[in-house]
Amino acid sequence: MTFAVEAHPALTPVQCAEVEALQRAVFEADGLHNAVWLSNEINFDRSAPCFFLGRADGALVSFLSLFLPERQAGEVTGFTAPQSRGRGHFTALLNEAAAVLGGLGVPDFLFALEPQGAPAAAGLRAHFPAAAHSHTEWRMRRTPDFAPLPEGCTAVPVTRETLADFAAVSAEVYGENRRTAEAALTSALRRAYLVRADGAPAGIFSLAAGEALTLCGVAVPEKLRGRGYGNAVVRAALNLAFEAGKALELDVDSANPPALGLYRKFGFTPVFEVQYWRHPVKRI
Repeated sequence: MTFAVEAHPALTPVQCAEVEALQRAVFEADGLHNAVWLSNEINFDRSAPCFFLGRADGALVSFLSLFLPERQAGEVTGFTAPQSRGRGHFTALLNEAAAVLGGLGVPDFLFALEPQGAPAAAGLRAHFPAAAHSHTEWRMRRTPDFAPLPEGCTAVPVTRETLADFAAVSAEVYGENRRTAEAALTSALRRAYLVRADGAPAGIFSLAAGEALTLCGVAVPEKLRGRGYGNAVVRAALNLAFEAGKALELDVDSANPPALGLYRKFGFTPVFEVQYWRHPVKRI
């Protein structure tokens, strides 16, 4: 058997289909839920390899993704076919990823693990016993309904005409540059929206496509917080999900009581959790 590693900054539609097929097989075997994000559009360096494919005799048997929205850490998500485990395949991918992070000056791995993922947890304990728990995120879900937005509020898709307002809020809250904001216009995976209150920017959000719509990138300018605009953002997302005939999902840090309270108030309930573990980048 020959094993080879491919490293790519972006995936072709054929490669995406291969990864998704492997993911379905692994998730069915291990009872996992946290689907990998197959886009580099939010990475701080979109030219850097961030998708690593391990092939045994040409067949995809292992996959690793690096999510790089900032330089502090590379978020690692990945999986290996059950019949191909214990052969060092994922280790080979991780070493390739470590080399990329070293070249970019990114100091830490941030491993994303579901608690029921026993193989991943065992690998983390074996190779990174000093890994420290960073935080835990809950995936929450709700079947949407429709209700009017507060008086004076509207939600519109981000276009060239509204990009400046969207980018300004994104830069204030997330520190994102104009190029990252512009990715929302061309993304095949998500659609960005701007919430206005009496014509002025009051919030932003994005909806990622899938079996359910995933709410992400929620932000309200600091000077407008506490006035109900966070509620307007969530209500706008629920209305769009209702119109699309899909459930609405989101991820929230379990240590963020205000956000948890907001989403619980709207009827979101936890579906699964993902634990994040941090360790300095190293080869193994």
